[in-house]
Amino acid sequence: MYGRLARLRLHWYARVGRDLLARYWQWALLATLLVPGAPIVAPFLRFAELLGLAVAPGPGMAGHALLAVVIDLVAVLWVLPQRRALLGGAFMGYVATLPVPRHVRLGVGATMLVVANGPLLLAAGLAAARIASQAEGMYLAGCFLVVLGLAGVAQYAALSRRLVVLGGVGIGDLLLAAGLDAPSAAGRWGLAGAALACAVAVAGFGERLAVAGGRWRRLRAGRAVVRDRAGIVAPAVRVQWGILADRPVLSVLRIGAAVALAFGVARLVALFDFDSRAVPTLIVAVAVIGLLLAGLYRTLSEAHRAAAGYLASLPLPPRYWPLRDTGFLMLVNLVPLAVLLRPQGRQGGSLLAVLAGLAVAGQALLVLLRWPVLHGGRHRLVLSLLLAAGWSGAAMAAVSR
Repeated sequence: MYGRLARLRLHWYARVGRDLLARYWQWALLATLLVPGAPIVAPFLRFAELLGLAVAPGPGMAGHALLAVVIDLVAVLWVLPQRRALLGGAFMGYVATLPVPRHVRLGVGATMLVVANGPLLLAAGLAAARIASQAEGMYLAGCFLVVLGLAGVAQYAALSRRLVVLGGVGIGDLLLAAGLDAPSAAGRWGLAGAALACAVAVAGFGERLAVAGGRWRRLRAGRAVVRDRAGIVAPAVRVQWGILADRPVLSVLRIGAAVALAFGVARLVALFDFDSRAVPTLIVAVAVIGLLLAGLYRTLSEAHRAAAGYLASLPLPPRYWPLRDTGFLMLVNLVPLAVLLRPQGRQGGSLLAVLAGLAVAGQALLVLLRWPVLHGGRHRLVLSLLLAAGWSGAAMAAVSR
C-alpha cells in the first residue's frame, strides 16, 4: 500500500511542480542571481553556512535560538509554495475514506517532504561535512540532526496547518540552544535529546488531536469530560486566523519580516549601548513594523468582501469586522513590539516611560494605517509611507523635548 500511494503522490507532485516552475521560473532564477556569489550555486552555499552557524560555538544561547528559528522559517517558506503539490490534491479526499494505516500515511508524507527538500538536503550535506571535521564532531553532528528534525516538524506543521506543533518546535529550539551552551557533557546530550523528543511529542499530539476531531478528554471525578477546542477561541479570531492560514506565504512573510526586524533592531540598539541613537532607531523600527502588518488589513478585508453575501444574512453590527480586524492586528503587533522594546525596558528609569509611550503610539499608528491601506486606492502605498513618516517625525520631536 505504501508503494502504490507513494507512487501516485510523487506523480502528482511532479505534475504540479512542473506547472508551478514553468509559471514562475523567472522569479526563481532572479532569486538565485540576487544572492551574492556564484549563480545558482550561491544559495546552496549560503544556506549551508547558515546551517553550520546554528550549531557552531560562539553565538551564545540567544544567537543559537535565533538561528534555529530562522532555519525553521526558511524551511517553512520553502514548502509553503509547494503545499498543493505535497498534499496530493483532491485525490487525498478519496484516500481519506480508505482504511489506510496511520504509519503508511505518515511514511508517505515523510517521503514527500524528503523529495521536496532535495535542494535543501544538498546544502545540509555540505554543512554536515564541515561539522564532522570539527573537534566535537559527534556532539555537533547530533545537534545538527536535531536542527534538521525540528525544521522538518515545522514543515509538517505548516503543511497540515496545526499551529500547536509550532509551539513544540519553538520549545525544541530553546532546549537545543541551552544544550549547546551547557557546561557538562551529560547536560548537553540530554538537552539535545529533549529538544527532538519535545517536537516529536507535540507533533504526535497534534496528529491525534486532528484524528479525534479536535476534542480533548480529561477525567474529572471518575468520568470523562469532553472539551471542544473550537469553543476555546472566539469565532472571529478563528475566522481571521483561517484567512491568514489560507494565504500562508503572504501572511508568514509579513509577520515573519516584522518579528525579524524587531530582533535585528533590538540587537542593533544593544550594540549602540542605548546611546542617543537608540530611541530614533526604535521609532523608525516601530513605523516599519506598522507598515508591514498594515498590509494584512487588505488581506482580511478582501476575504470578508468575498463572503459579504453570507455575512449580510447574519445579525452582525455594521462595524463588526472593521473593529475586530483592527483589534486582531493590534494583538499580532504586540509580538514584534515585545521583542523590540523588552530588552530596552530592562534599563528602567525614564527610558521605561518613553518605551511605554512608544508602544502605545505604535498601536495608534497601526490603527491609523487602516484608512490608507483600504481607501487609498492606487495611492495607498504613498499615503501609508507619508503617514508613517509623519508619525515618525512627530514621535522624534516629542521625545527630544
